Amino acid sequence: MPLKSTWRRRKFHFDKNAVGFWMEVVGEGPTRHVRVLVTHEALSSIDPNMVPDADGALATFDAYHKRLYTAASSKFDEGKIADELHEGHPLIILREYDL
Repeated sequence: MPLKSTWRRRKFHFDKNAVGFWMEVVGEGPTRHVRVLVTHEALSSIDPNMVPDADGALATFDAYHKRLYTAASSKFDEGKIADELHEGHPLIILREYDL
């Protein structure tokens, strides 16, 4: 089942060096959320001119969010979910090679 973005809130996770956001599984009830982390390296591969700090990563995320949503949904559909959970929810990590 595909994922859809639930809200535009995103956060830089300094401990993981990644931008995180939530998505929702389409067509399931009750609602099931999935956490997505986009690594700094993945964001740098999208825009090599990105300022290499948290603000630069967030700005790159904002500019390319639709592409990132699509990549996360595709990875979820392929069953490529991380072994770890995020606050009890499934986790997808988007890396450079996922884009």
